[in-house]
Amino acid sequence: MRLCSVLITAGLLALCVTEPRNVRAEPEAEAPSSIAFCEYSHPRSVDPHRAGDVVSSLHSMHVYETLLEYSPWRQDELVPCLAASQPKYNRETRTYTFTLREDIYFQDDACFPDGKGRKVTAADVVFSFKRLAALPDTGGFWVIEGQIVGLDAFREEALKTCKRVQHEDGYEELVVTDGWWKQLEKDVSGLRVVDERTFTIKLNETYPQLLHAITLSYGAVVAHEAARKYDLNTQAVGTGPYVLKEWGEEAISYSRNPNYRKIELTGVPEVSPLKAFEGKRLPLTDELHYEIELENDSAFEKFLAGKYPNSGLSKEDFDRVVDAEAWFKGIRDSRALLPKWREKGLELHSYAEPTLHYISFNMNDKTFGTHAGDKGRALRKAFAMCVDREKYIKDHLSGRGEAAQQLVPPGILARRDDCVMKNQRFDPEAARKLLKDAGFDVQQDGDEWITRPAAGQEQVKLTVLHRSTREATKDYAVFLNECGRQIGINVENELMTFAEFLGRQDEGTGQAYDAGWVMDYPDAQNMLQLLYGPNKPPGINSASYASEEYDRMYREMALLDDRVPTEAERKAELIVQMHKRLDEDTPWVLMEFRVIASLRWKGYTQADFNSFAYNHRKYAFWQR
Repeated sequence: MRLCSVLITAGLLALCVTEPRNVRAEPEAEAPSSIAFCEYSHPRSVDPHRAGDVVSSLHSMHVYETLLEYSPWRQDELVPCLAASQPKYNRETRTYTFTLREDIYFQDDACFPDGKGRKVTAADVVFSFKRLAALPDTGGFWVIEGQIVGLDAFREEALKTCKRVQHEDGYEELVVTDGWWKQLEKDVSGLRVVDERTFTIKLNETYPQLLHAITLSYGAVVAHEAARKYDLNTQAVGTGPYVLKEWGEEAISYSRNPNYRKIELTGVPEVSPLKAFEGKRLPLTDELHYEIELENDSAFEKFLAGKYPNSGLSKEDFDRVVDAEAWFKGIRDSRALLPKWREKGLELHSYAEPTLHYISFNMNDKTFGTHAGDKGRALRKAFAMCVDREKYIKDHLSGRGEAAQQLVPPGILARRDDCVMKNQRFDPEAARKLLKDAGFDVQQDGDEWITRPAAGQEQVKLTVLHRSTREATKDYAVFLNECGRQIGINVENELMTFAEFLGRQDEGTGQAYDAGWVMDYPDAQNMLQLLYGPNKPPGINSASYASEEYDRMYREMALLDDRVPTEAERKAELIVQMHKRLDEDTPWVLMEFRVIASLRWKGYTQADFNSFAYNHRKYAFWQR
């Protein structure tokens, strides 16, 4: 993910003002409510413009808000949040016009005069876009890079004003200066304040994904007073339903924002678990507490003891509570729990996560890459065909996955059966024949196979880099080695920390990388960009894949809008053709799309989980 096809409609959430600002309505619950959650890693930042991972994004979006948000009822639908309505778009001038709600205030904080949160204006939104562009340590500029008129040049000038600081440990960083702040006062031609509540965004070219992109935390609105006064990595001042109460190494907590506008849940579908909260004010819970649990075993035991309302499931925990036979028969709800756990009041929930796990070849490698010609292509295809994905999902994931044969995950528009790639299948016999036809010396030695470039030469070797040193990763490495033996390729594995892995990947110094991508928004473009040539390392194209044909189709596809029928049809055609090109070149070995299973205690209610939304905790409530 950098830290991720819609019909955009409004009206699912009734947004109305019935009280003067800064006056808290009487609480509707009999007593203040709170929920304690478990977090397995500490967020690296609560600054929405620096949040590049799922955990940090979730925490920052307790406090901050974006112009639009995902509907709690449909995961592909955007509804107004800070915006008063859907933006107007002029296709001829490629300009969006946004109007803000009148009742949005920043939380009370010492950065404002008299400590009182002020009203949010269009200038705040423009400032936030410029800050996102200018920050030297943001990982989020990619969502608008090259898209807004004048913003890239503005970023270049801002970075020139930063001071380069060398630390004793060798780490070098760019630090903002007074000159940087003066740069932020300058205008950007593509961002214009019309009046206090209205602003426009002018694009360089059509960008159908813009509204989704700025609904990530990177599009959150930040007060310039707070950005000047605080290190926003650990202190937060926003407009959202919660305020940051405590930011510690072992615990993080949030409390209801007294300044939060009155929003009531209306139009709740009959089948929604939130139906019982029809007419209730958001957020549903007064306080949220997070405890950092580095040990999964202890956290799960605390969940079973009733401390936490929900829990993810490791493979060991999953095998402990789920009836494997029921799960493999396709029963994916509480009926698949072993009776003892159902009787205790636990519920099982599962959903398909738009995450693709894959192995990317380094296309610059002399053995497996582009320069190896037909023999390199044969090796890549053969390795893709020696991987038994179903066995991997069954033995290593306890059935929590779907074998991937295309790049578009389940549930995403443009996923089609004719995108299935024939080389992404398990057929080691066909793989060995492919290698022989390409001129490799493929010999059987007892139960083993050995593949050499030619007779008398050393066996072909493939080294895969992994982003973890955990036991599960070690088991996966053994699995890959076993796969390679079926076609005579010696698979070696290097296990390393995630930081080390990213460094090697960005440097392009590995033969192959065990990789994954969590989609940022529900558009196939978000996945297909990973193989676009200009995104080569240190960009997101870890394979360094370069195809003029693919790049040409990608550029056309990326400009097409799923909401326009004729464009959606052409986009689908292009995606099919792009998959055919990828099938021929095989820069990746597709592994699986993940299926997430989790447990909840009865009485815990939240909106249906949406992989693209990070503000869903305002709908959470636990009746114990």
